[in-house]
Amino acid sequence: MKPIISGAAAALMLSAAAAANEPPRITFSGPSPQITDPATGNSFRIRGRFYFDAAYINSDTPGLDRSFRETNARAARLGVQGTYNRFSYVAELDFAENNVDAKDISLSYRMDNGMTVTFGHFKTPNSMEHLTSSTNITFMERGQPNGAFRLDRRIGVMLSTGGDAHSFAVGVFGGGFGENLSGSALSESMAIAARGTLTPVNSNGNVLHLGAHVRYFDAGDGPGVRVRSRPTFRYAPRYIDANTGQDSSVLYGLEAAWISGPMHIHAEAMREDVDGVSADFTSGFVSAGWFLTGETRAYRASNGTFQRTAPANAVSAGGNGAWELAGRYEITDLDASGRLQTWTAGLNWYPERFVRFMFNYVHTEVRGAGSVYGPGTVNGFQARAQIDW
Repeated sequence: MKPIISGAAAALMLSAAAAANEPPRITFSGPSPQITDPATGNSFRIRGRFYFDAAYINSDTPGLDRSFRETNARAARLGVQGTYNRFSYVAELDFAENNVDAKDISLSYRMDNGMTVTFGHFKTPNSMEHLTSSTNITFMERGQPNGAFRLDRRIGVMLSTGGDAHSFAVGVFGGGFGENLSGSALSESMAIAARGTLTPVNSNGNVLHLGAHVRYFDAGDGPGVRVRSRPTFRYAPRYIDANTGQDSSVLYGLEAAWISGPMHIHAEAMREDVDGVSADFTSGFVSAGWFLTGETRAYRASNGTFQRTAPANAVSAGGNGAWELAGRYEITDLDASGRLQTWTAGLNWYPERFVRFMFNYVHTEVRGAGSVYGPGTVNGFQARAQIDW
């Protein structure tokens, strides 16, 4: 069905351009072409990404004392996006790991006052790390707060705006595509989320970003609030797990980022207060990176996220690409259910604008008698080959 829809959209644009006696423009800003109607500005292109991962993990805990390895296609996405008058749309599916998962599927409308209303299935407005595309994050896995506090995509409506030094978004959401309680006389989960950012410095490769976000979560008739975390390996089990069984919670988060030439620093802290539970659930990280080849990490103030960093001297132009060293410290504390402290060292190579190779070494210390496998350590490394378009 999707190829038929994609072909029909492209055919409509081609016929409209022909009627106006202006041929469509086909441009390549990346590996895939974009078709643009010169008369209307309407556009259409195919998008996607492939990530191929390999990992080796050694777990030294009383309940899990062994080594294991994993190779997988972490992402295999294909979709379309485009614009039609004041509307923009995107639809993308992921075929990796023997599943078909819906990712961003949404329709947006930009109003006269500069605000945008978005309908569909997309990320809730929480956390710079969460909202930055995985094609542009520094490490193979997002920081532990992202998974511990279940930041995700949901079906909803969101109002957003932004400019050269600020952004703001607020939305109301039901469940995600993977949550289906219809026909069972049960209520699905819901969330209300908001995020605001300020960029008081944003010029000549220097950026100071500040932000805060909040989310109210109601589990409905589904599973209750559950906070748990991995040691920043996608293929590792969760070593700490607080299954509260409660119905609702409020998540608070703060974020900050600084870019100065080839250097960048990013920090976030979150806390989830669960109704009826006295335990404190907190998680946060601080990371730093340095482009050895002199590039500056790209940033967009209008939505408060990191963007794609292109190599100054691509391999195809006779250069060596961009090389980046990075480090991150994370801590997730679930009170009596245990604590994770994780250190990650990363090396990234960007031979071309849309191609990246990543290597991460991860060391995690598991603390607390209430942790799933008991206290101990987890060590390992993982690597990725990535292309997107």
